[in-house]
Amino acid sequence: MASAQSVTLGLIVEGHGEEQATPVLIRHIARACGFHSSIKCSVRRVPKSQLLKPRELERAVEALTRQIGRSQPILILLDADDDCPKELAANLKARCQAEHADVTISIVIAKKEYEAWFLAAANSLAGHRGMAEHVNPPSDPESVQGAKEWLTAHMPSDQCYSPTRHQSAYSDLMDLSGARLARSFRKFEKEVSGLLGLELRPVRR
Repeated sequence: MASAQSVTLGLIVEGHGEEQATPVLIRHIARACGFHSSIKCSVRRVPKSQLLKPRELERAVEALTRQIGRSQPILILLDADDDCPKELAANLKARCQAEHADVTISIVIAKKEYEAWFLAAANSLAGHRGMAEHVNPPSDPESVQGAKEWLTAHMPSDQCYSPTRHQSAYSDLMDLSGARLARSFRKFEKEVSGLLGLELRPVRR
């Protein structure tokens, strides 16, 4: 059981949807681990294209540490899109360590995008917030090109998936054991648990 004290976590994300949804998902994971105390998430949204430029990621981390203090951990979450998640994470990690070695920083790259985690947990989203009543996840959720379009295709014809309308709600609703079908979600869950001192429940196979 995690400590009952309140914790602060810094977040760097790239999209408006992630800005709203990532704190929701972190608290969802924490509740599942029996952690019900306050988690304060200080979020900075910076487009991925900007973060990949020289010095921009380092500046974003510096700005966030000025807000929350250098003793607080930071989680960076980006979509891989067409990049290799492992290589991108290693590159960003090296940049962070070079300038901010005293700050605890975790980096997660969603393959190919955050919404792939919803595809993995599609069964648990069926019938909620516009999703069809019966939805089965694709066999390899993280190989789908256009997860947002996949979600739209499983909604009524007069509706479409919108990150700012759906991402937070789906992050709170989705079954975590289903989401674990996505390898990058398992990485995210592991990093969150490490930063917050949580004990993850065994993965169901």
